[in-house]
Order: sequence, then structure tokens, then C-alpha cells
Amino acid sequence: MDQLCGLASELLTNIRAEGTAEDARRVFEHIMNSEDLGWIVVAESKGTLCGYAYASYEWRAEFRGETMDIVALFVAPQWRSKGVGGSLIAALLENARDRGIRRVSAEVHPGNSAIERTLESSGFDPEPRTLWGLRLEKSKL
Repeated sequence: MDQLCGLASELLTNIRAEGTAEDARRVFEHIMNSEDLGWIVVAESKGTLCGYAYASYEWRAEFRGETMDIVALFVAPQWRSKGVGGSLIAALLENARDRGIRRVSAEVHPGNSAIERTLESSGFDPEPRTLWGLRLEKSKL
């Protein structure tokens, strides 16, 4: 778990996210305690994590049931361009097929051509959608 959270911390820093390694730990533990929320897969070599992918499950009538959203894919810099990302995506897709999922999506930050290439080589196509968001702050009591 410590290595996984370390990789997550690198990813969160790279995308300039507000979350921390402790936030990632809380999410990962929550997901690992309920197989219906999502799935985390890791790549490892000689006891060291090379990368990870995390996907969540969502039910949508638009796609006839359960879907998978790839939330995070991160490969440690020294393991990039060695097929690790593609292997992680392949593991997620196998899990999706096993669950009978018909649609898998991934949100990509602008300019992240490495993940775009990985997704494209795995059969993904860009969709004409715009992501909208609203940050809700905790009220101060």
C-alpha cells in the first residue's frame, strides 16, 4: 500500500491535483473493501511497483448497464515505454469483459500524449464530449 500511495502521490503532483498520498490511501482502501466500486491493478517487478491503474464502476442506462471509467493510470518514469501501461490497460479490459461491461472510458488531461498513445493502441477512440465540473467546498461551521 505504501508503494501504491507513493506512485499515486507522483501522479497527483504531475496533474497538479489537490489530493495527497493520504487521500489516495483512503480511496484505495475504500475501493479494496468493496468490489462493486472499482478495481485497482498494479504492475510489479522484483517487489517494486512499476505502475498502477484504478478504475471505477458506474451504472448508466445510456450504455445498457455497468460501465468502467479508468480514473488513473500511472507508470513510474523508469518503466515508461516498456509496455507497462498497455499491460495495465489490458488487465482492466479483461476485468471489464469478465463483468460483462460493454463500455470503458478514460479521461485524459490535455497534453498527455503518452496515455493517448497507450489508449489508442488498446483500441480506444476519442469521444466528442466536454467534461464539466464543479468543486464543492466544505462549509465552514
